Amino acid sequence: MTRIDGILARARLATERTAPRDIVDTLSCPSARSPQSPAAAHDRPTVSARRRDAEEAAEDLRALCETLVSHTPAHEVANFVTEQVPEPCSALVLACVLQLTDTDDGARFWWQYAAGAGQPAAAYCLYLHHLAAGEDTTASWWHQQTDDVQPPPPAPTPRPGAVGGWAPALNPVTSTSTTTILRILRHLAKQTVRDRTTAVTRLMAYIPTAVTVGYLREPDMELPLPGHDFAQHVRDLLAAAACRPDVADTLPARTSQADQDLHDLLQQAASH
Repeated sequence: MTRIDGILARARLATERTAPRDIVDTLSCPSARSPQSPAAAHDRPTVSARRRDAEEAAEDLRALCETLVSHTPAHEVANFVTEQVPEPCSALVLACVLQLTDTDDGARFWWQYAAGAGQPAAAYCLYLHHLAAGEDTTASWWHQQTDDVQPPPPAPTPRPGAVGGWAPALNPVTSTSTTTILRILRHLAKQTVRDRTTAVTRLMAYIPTAVTVGYLREPDMELPLPGHDFAQHVRDLLAAAACRPDVADTLPARTSQADQDLHDLLQQAASH
């Protein structure tokens, strides 16, 4: 028996444990903190300011998700590790699809998976997601991760069917550049109305239901497992959408000039 085996053999579970009387989180409870100066109290954000920040974060997250799902090439979205688990870049975009349909749990876990696999944009989505929920500490951690996540090395050769051009999900992302991009998107949103492609509309109709059914089938799993035909169904939807003209769903179409302006501004912001 090794020394560590001996220690474990002598270990016991406590049969009686006395919980401390004060179990309140003193870090988050204002009354339990040490007295602060009036100036420090004045610097704390008010309830209305926190609510405004949360609302702005929700708007920014929606704008970022709209951009990612609209400008990521279809062949990247169709890349899967298995029939149920998407590649990190695909998971980032599919999580954004879930976010746009208010399926928050599945979106969060796909973003976590993508961020852990080298997608900084997923970390920034999580920052905005938690900020919108009023979870400032968690949001701050993911904001830091946006700059710390190391993206995977670029592919040496383009994949078959790849289309040249810049796409936000396929380029380096930092918290500074993304903040600039979102400021641009917010400005453009006041002048133009974004429409959704046929592919995005079909994905939004299919993926939330598939993810919900997957959670009912595998309730103990955190990462969505939508079923063994999920990857093929996504590919079929994207292939069918590519053969049909894009039509706006409930929103007027954006002009081609506005699309070009958005493309140019995104490239400029990402290069800074």
